Amino acid sequence: MTALALLLLLAASPDPAEPRRNLVVVELFTSQGCGLCPDANRLLSELGAQEDTLALAFNVSYWDMYGWTDQFARPEFNQRQQDYVDAGPAHRVYTPHFVVNGAPQTLRFDRGQILGAVRGAEPVALHPSLLRTPDGPQVRLNGPAREQAATVWLAAYETGTIERTIEAGSNAGLDMVHFNTVRHLTALPGWSGAEYTVTAEPAACPDSLSCAVLVQASRGGPILGASRIPAVNREPAHQAGD
Repeated sequence: MTALALLLLLAASPDPAEPRRNLVVVELFTSQGCGLCPDANRLLSELGAQEDTLALAFNVSYWDMYGWTDQFARPEFNQRQQDYVDAGPAHRVYTPHFVVNGAPQTLRFDRGQILGAVRGAEPVALHPSLLRTPDGPQVRLNGPAREQAATVWLAAYETGTIERTIEAGSNAGLDMVHFNTVRHLTALPGWSGAEYTVTAEPAACPDSLSCAVLVQASRGGPILGASRIPAVNREPAHQAGD
């Protein structure tokens, strides 16, 4: 093969696929009305900078009673945290609340304890396929049969940081930085093992948002697998205002 022919072949070849990466999943339940949450958001950003970490922030609404309505909170995020509380060992909801691979951490913001939990966590073993199709985001799984169906979730999130000015409540006057903020959480049909292919509605994973699939042993249970895809046609990350 001539040098010219080799160059033409390389130019025509697709880019190599990103290597499959087993992830450690770190979830943060946070709130714009929580005085400790700005520091927790910064810690999540530090953790999310690691290539093998999937960091997701779920804003909850129960601090809204103190004068500021959280702009990113959704009822399904409240319910997700409640699922973790119901599964134990936490006995109540709390912010900031970190969960590592589906295991809730202690009900206090202890930076050292959280860093230790993430460092000691084994990456989840299962790597589901997640891709965008013309009909919507598609999730594929395969594996041995399960006695109890695993829950499957699709989270659409803003990659990187978003800044919002908080005008009331505990953080009044603060330009609060958020990281990897989840905007939509969609429950997909459960997975009982064997071959699984599900295509969700396009709105579950808009092109402007990154998306992650989470496979859990049960609601509020250990995370068995995760994967993610980046946004396309993404708007600039650093935004102010609404």
